[in-house]
Amino acid sequence: MRLVSPLLKRAVYPTLHHIGWLDYTMPPGGYAVVNYHGVLPADYSTTDIFLDGNLVSPEVLRQQLQLLKAHYHVVHPEEFRAWVEQGTSLPSRAVLVTCDDGLVNNLTDMLPVLQSEGVSCLFFVTGASCGNSPGMLWYEELYHLMRTGPLSKANLQLPSDEDDSPSSETFQSLWWSTVRRASRMDAKTRATWMDLARSEAGWKERLCSERRHRFLSIAELTQLSEAGMSIGAHTLTHPVLSLCNEEEARREIQQSKMDLESALGRTVWAFAYPFGDPSTMGEREKRLAREAGFACAFVNVERWDAAHSDAFALPRIHISRDTTLPEFAAHLSGIHARLRRVVGG
Repeated sequence: MRLVSPLLKRAVYPTLHHIGWLDYTMPPGGYAVVNYHGVLPADYSTTDIFLDGNLVSPEVLRQQLQLLKAHYHVVHPEEFRAWVEQGTSLPSRAVLVTCDDGLVNNLTDMLPVLQSEGVSCLFFVTGASCGNSPGMLWYEELYHLMRTGPLSKANLQLPSDEDDSPSSETFQSLWWSTVRRASRMDAKTRATWMDLARSEAGWKERLCSERRHRFLSIAELTQLSEAGMSIGAHTLTHPVLSLCNEEEARREIQQSKMDLESALGRTVWAFAYPFGDPSTMGEREKRLAREAGFACAFVNVERWDAAHSDAFALPRIHISRDTTLPEFAAHLSGIHARLRRVVGG
């Protein structure tokens, strides 16, 4: 599929989009869920496309929302909830908009675009947003720490992970291996380990843009909720859940629901698995989400299958910075997923 993708992205999808063919095709499931990770703030200049590639510009977000409004029925999260919990019907060509991680740019940069386009979004946030000093994603901070040099002392404190020897010696593969190993720790031990990593790296400076890196605080999360947006849970600390022991995985999932409900004073009915692909979650995590009392849970991969109806593995279209408008339309139509099945990608 990697060999086919450039041709699809640069020639096939633009052609199909130009003639309008993608606007009248829909996946067998009859609905789609698109997923963002935030918006690049105006005061931020990209320093690493590997980390920043998940965030879109306000202009791109607006163009994609306008395409959805023109050719699909964008549903409110509560409408989607009623479909899950009560079996009500979704409108034809229904699309739900979601966003993961709960970064402060969801409020400062994404919300104004959503409001101006009249679109509601289901935001999945971590337990960090239940406090007043929320910090940032630990694995993104780790990426910056490792960029300063090897964390030799900190690495000695990590659990082993024989199943995840890096396939290459690239920086990104070494970083991901470290993320996996740190995810085997419980949250308290990992926080202490991160203090050690900061000390070893001599990390004293603040990152250049809070709007890019920081989580929403409880006051900001409340403001987002009061603006008419829906809130879902995304664990307490965003570890690789499949690498946590069962007790810790249950705590990450269940306590995030309880903390958010206590902070917001309303039911938190939806859950999104961190990272959300088959290598980071599985049947155990689905069971734990169900036992925690969620109505449904979302993965972060496409799986268009008319027979697939697992409410605890609902597929989503992951939107990245380099997702073109024709490519966006191709994912929504289901054509991209069908082609992947054909070529075995």
